[in-house]
Amino acid sequence: MVTKKTVEEVFSKVSRKYDFFLNLVTFGKIDLWQREMLDMLSCEGNRLDVGTGTGEVLLKSQNRGLKVGMDLSKDMLRRAREKCKVCRFLVADAENMPFKKSSFSSVTLSLVFRHLLDRRSFLREVKRVLKEGGELALLDINRFSLTPLLVFLMKFPLKPFGLLIFGSEKWSFFIHSLENALSLEEVKRELTEEGFEVAEVQKRLFGFVYLLLAKRR
Repeated sequence: MVTKKTVEEVFSKVSRKYDFFLNLVTFGKIDLWQREMLDMLSCEGNRLDVGTGTGEVLLKSQNRGLKVGMDLSKDMLRRAREKCKVCRFLVADAENMPFKKSSFSSVTLSLVFRHLLDRRSFLREVKRVLKEGGELALLDINRFSLTPLLVFLMKFPLKPFGLLIFGSEKWSFFIHSLENALSLEEVKRELTEEGFEVAEVQKRLFGFVYLLLAKRR
């Protein structure tokens, strides 16, 4: 069973190789996709990046308010602090955020939403910390017709590279996260049911990746 401790341990162990891995599996597109996600946001003010990893999203952010990143992994945050000196980073749980009500104008997640163990609790926390009319931007993997093919590639042709870079346990975790990716329709439904209005959706890589903007109603 995947727990928050499992997630923390996996990402801590891959922190030094994570940027290289993302560039590899996205064919060098992750930087562009993150910038496009940020371009969807119209809100100025304080920004929170959940599951910030090595801090790439905040490093690219041009907002004039505070830039705050949170993650379960101390090792990821150590690398993030090296990259973005003007950002603030802290170890925190996405389902129990240590922030006051209406603290942020926008919240971002890059390849994180599918890893959350209790997405409903997370979305309620986002509603709490977002200002009225605040925005939530997601970049993540869409479960669709070609997802089984990607799982097959990771289990077989790409497995030797995955094992070489990450080891068996961590590579299995990434396969598990892909197998449990949500369809875009499932994501939209969860957002709507928790009081968000989906304002824009864009698809990348033949629909395998989505960019989504939602607003707090």
